[in-house]
Amino acid sequence: MKGIIYVRVSSEEQVKGTSLENQDELCRAYCKNKGIEVLGIYREEGASAKTAQRAEFLRSIEFCRKNKGKVDAFVVYKVDRFARNTEDHFFVRKMLIEYGVTLHSVTEPIGNNPAEKFIETVLAGSAEFDNAVRAQRSVSGMIAKINQGITPFRPPIGYECQHARKRGEKKLVADKPDTQIFPIIQKALQEFSKGIYTQVDMIRLLDKLGLSKIRGQKTSPQLVSKIFVKYLKYYAGIIVNPWTNEEVQGIHESMITKEEYFKIHFILSGKSNRVKRIRKNPNFLLRQTVKCGCCGQPLTGSCSTGRNEKYYYYHCFNKECSMYGKAISKQKLEDDFVEYLKEITPKKDFLDVFKAVVLSLWNRQDLDLKTEAQNYEKQLAVLDGKRKRIFEMREEGSYTPEEFKERKEEIENQIMAIKISLNETRIDQFDIEGVLSYANNFIADLGRQWLDLATSHLRFQKMVFPEGISYKRNEGFGTAKLGLIYELNRTCGTEKSLLVVFAFTHWNQLLAELREWEKIKQGFELVL
Repeated sequence: MKGIIYVRVSSEEQVKGTSLENQDELCRAYCKNKGIEVLGIYREEGASAKTAQRAEFLRSIEFCRKNKGKVDAFVVYKVDRFARNTEDHFFVRKMLIEYGVTLHSVTEPIGNNPAEKFIETVLAGSAEFDNAVRAQRSVSGMIAKINQGITPFRPPIGYECQHARKRGEKKLVADKPDTQIFPIIQKALQEFSKGIYTQVDMIRLLDKLGLSKIRGQKTSPQLVSKIFVKYLKYYAGIIVNPWTNEEVQGIHESMITKEEYFKIHFILSGKSNRVKRIRKNPNFLLRQTVKCGCCGQPLTGSCSTGRNEKYYYYHCFNKECSMYGKAISKQKLEDDFVEYLKEITPKKDFLDVFKAVVLSLWNRQDLDLKTEAQNYEKQLAVLDGKRKRIFEMREEGSYTPEEFKERKEEIENQIMAIKISLNETRIDQFDIEGVLSYANNFIADLGRQWLDLATSHLRFQKMVFPEGISYKRNEGFGTAKLGLIYELNRTCGTEKSLLVVFAFTHWNQLLAELREWEKIKQGFELVL
C-alpha cells in the first residue's frame, strides 16, 4: 500500500512550536505500523483553517489525481487537520475516492464501514462546530472592544498601528495619532470643511502639506476617496460596529470636531448652501473662468458696502497664495477680459477661409451620412419583412409559442439596434451653413457678444477658454488654451492647406463645438 501524509497547523505560534513536528512523527509511525509506503509529505505551515483553499493541500490532491491508481492512502493526524468545514470535508473526500484514495486518521477510527463513516461524520461536524464557536467568540470579543471605544481593526492612515496580533497580544488601548501624518490630514480636512476646496483639490493640498514626502509616493484619488468614505467617522471620534452599524464614541484622539464632520458631510452630499449661493451669484460672471495667476485657483468674489453704494471685487481665496487678500476691482478685471476677447477674435479673412474649408469637409461627410442612412433604412425594411413573416408563421402553426417568442425577440433586438444607428446618423446631420453664418457673425465680435449676453455666460466662456485663463493683478491675463476655432485662428491663420489638415484631424471636436455655438445662439435669440 502507498500513500501520502498531510500535516497542518493554523498559526505561526504552532509552526514555531512542536505541533507540526509532532504530527509529522505520529503520521510516519502510523504509516510504518500499517505498512503504508510514504510517497510524499505535505506540510501546511500557518495557513487558514477555514476553507480547503490551501496551497500544500491542493498540491497533495493534485498528486493523488495525477497518480490515480498509484496512491492508496491520504494520512492526516486528525480529521480537523483535513478540513474544518463539513461540506469541504466530504467534497474533497469524494474526490479522493474517485482517485482510488482512502482517508486515514492517525488518532480517530474512521473508515468505510457504517460505524466508521458515522464517526467520521460526527468528527467532521464537530470540527465545523468548533470553528464556528471560535469565530463567534472572536466576533464577540471584537464587539466588546468596540463598545469600550476601541477599534479592533487596523486604524486608518493618520494613526499608528499597534500590531498587537502579530505579537500575540490583545489590543487594550486606543490607537495613537501618527505624529507626522495626523496633523497633515487634520489640517486638510479642516480646510475642506470651509467649502472652498474640491476633492480633487484635496490631493494637491495633502501633498503640498507634505504627505507625499512622508509616504514616499504621491497621494492618489483612491486614498482621498477612502478618507471621505471610509475613515471620516473615525477621524471625528466615531467607531462603527460593522455587524450592527451602531455608532460608538471612540476613546482615541479625534482628528476633527463633530461640527467639522457635519460640515464636510454636508459639502460631500452636494447640499452646501455656501457653494450654491456663490455659484449662482450674477455679479461675478468670471468667477469660474478666471484663475489666480500665482496659485492657479479659481478666483472668487466679494462685496463691500460703502455709504451710498456697493463695491465688487474678485480675489484669491487661497490663504497660502501671495495674492491672498489683494482684491481686484470687478470693473477692471471684466474690462480687461473684454479687451482680451477682442485680441483673440478671428478676423474676417480667417472666418471666410474657415467657412469654405468646413463646408467642403462637411459636404464629403454629409454624402457619407446620407448613404449610411439609406443603408440602414434598407436593412430596416428587410427586418420588418422578416418580423411580419414570423407572425404569419405563428398564425400558420409553423412556430410553437416558445419558438415564436424567441424569434420575435431576436428580430426586434436587431430592429432596435438598426434604428439607434439610423437615429444617430440623422443627429449627425444639421444645418451647417446656418451655424457657420452665425459663427461668422457672433464670433466676429466676442467682446460685444459677451457684454450683450443675458444668460449662458459660463457656457460662452468655456467655449473660448475650456481650461480657464489666469490673471495677475497689475500684469493682466496669461496665455490660455483656446477653443478649437480660436486655436485654428492662432495656429493656421488664413493658410488654407494648414487649416484643412487641422480641421480634418479634429473634425469631430470641431462639429461638437459648432453645435455648442448653435445652442448658445438659440439661447441668445430666445432672450432677445
